[in-house]
Amino acid sequence: MRSDEGAPIRLLIVIPEQEGEGVVERQLVQATLRGVEVVGRAHTESQALARYFQCAPDIVVLDCQIMPEEPARLVGLLKRMAPGSCIIALVPAADSMAGSAARALGADAIGVLADLPALLHGLTAADAV
Repeated sequence: MRSDEGAPIRLLIVIPEQEGEGVVERQLVQATLRGVEVVGRAHTESQALARYFQCAPDIVVLDCQIMPEEPARLVGLLKRMAPGSCIIALVPAADSMAGSAARALGADAIGVLADLPALLHGLTAADAV
């Protein structure tokens, strides 16, 4: 995932504007992961795609509510356009339709917002092995 072992984990946060980033930011702080850097934020699908290629994040934290009518569509788009992308899909419930769709379209990890610290830790620990 990261090319430089000492470099921080670079995150792109994609969350609906009305949700605000504060909640996600608090979960990242609770993750107690040193060296996490938010390199980009997006509130729409088109912003997310542009920022992904501008910022080259290690992990995309994607709230699937960004597109309520097609909750996992952005997962599929990113995986097709950038097959090596690592995506954490935040869904209302792991067993929800959005969770199933995100899983089917290739999300690397799926969970609710409260799971974000553990999901990040799991992906970064797996990368270190």
